[in-house]
Amino acid sequence: MAQKLSTAKALRELPRADLLAQVEKLRQELWQHRIKTKEGATTEMHHIPALRRQIARIHTVLKEASRP
Repeated sequence: MAQKLSTAKALRELPRADLLAQVEKLRQELWQHRIKTKEGATTEMHHIPALRRQIARIHTVLKEASRP
């Protein structure tokens, strides 16, 4: 993982466009980790659940922002 995972509090301060871009980047990184794991090229499987949690955290913040 290239960066430290953000907290929900820090994510709430970011604009929506940045959050959407970050979700896309994390999805790409998750895909790459899954491929490397299937090929046996990496043993760092602990990154996969962390990436999934970060994506879910961003989706939660996006959903909170859309509520009235």
